[in-house]
Amino acid sequence: MRVLVTGAGGFLGRRLLEALRRDLPSDSRILGIDRAAQPPLDGVTFLMVDPFDAGRLAAAVAEFEPTLVFHLAALASVAQSSETPSYAWRADLLGTLNLAEALAKSGATLVFLSASVVYGEAFRVRPRPDESVTPRPDTISGRTKTACEYILRDVLAHAGVKHLVLRPSNYIGPGQAETFVVASLAGQIARIERGLAPPCLQVGDLSAGRDFFDVADFTAACIRLTERLADLPDGGIYNVGSGTVTPVSGILNALRDMTDATFTVRVVSDRVRDASTLAEGCDPSAFMAATGWKPVIPLPQSLSAILAEARARLG
Repeated sequence: MRVLVTGAGGFLGRRLLEALRRDLPSDSRILGIDRAAQPPLDGVTFLMVDPFDAGRLAAAVAEFEPTLVFHLAALASVAQSSETPSYAWRADLLGTLNLAEALAKSGATLVFLSASVVYGEAFRVRPRPDESVTPRPDTISGRTKTACEYILRDVLAHAGVKHLVLRPSNYIGPGQAETFVVASLAGQIARIERGLAPPCLQVGDLSAGRDFFDVADFTAACIRLTERLADLPDGGIYNVGSGTVTPVSGILNALRDMTDATFTVRVVSDRVRDASTLAEGCDPSAFMAATGWKPVIPLPQSLSAILAEARARLG
């Protein structure tokens, strides 16, 4: 197997590469591409490729001749996409279109990392939608992901290239950027513990519920996918998550129980999403049935690891 991963330097990308190196057959070849140079990783070749450079991307694909591609390169967070809408559209759509055109002449299978945020307004009716629910995105991130799904459906189907779409919910883990809520809470608590910040936690909407699951469980889902590729239909769309919605207040309370620090909590307007719905989860039962995968890491274990990493970063 020859596996190419775009967005290799991202939070998920690096972890997926480590999982592929560990779990794929020893004769597999793995290529990670990213806009920036990456630290070495045994068993993985890295290549600097700007996804906006269609010629360079096509050349990299043609030279490597992948059998499987995980397309992760995109702006990862809803907040980042909202702050830079023009760049978000260019990064997600142009990068995806360039990759689709590069793969149109290959025999590779593409796995596209979409997100459960594509459901948007549909969450108001069904907090845990399955794949039969029509996306109604209400954020820039949700809209760009939905558009990318259509791009792949059009370009790759016409070219006869198989592709699959994963719509994960909120995967979390140590080292995630503080633009994400769990990492933000853990980072603030760690700084308060060290006396590096006032004892006041800045938060958004604590009543908002999300499906949080560990990034290691998600990489395990990707590995399971590699083992079931032949059994999954072309154009298949799958939700991936825990199936449980946890309010942010529950995350905060769990982290509070893990520290001796005392602090107040203040809601800050710029941390509240305008289009936020009360509960955003997903029904992952179709993916579980198709692959035999299920999440195994308890949420408290994930939170403990995230807080420990936030503390370690402070020295």
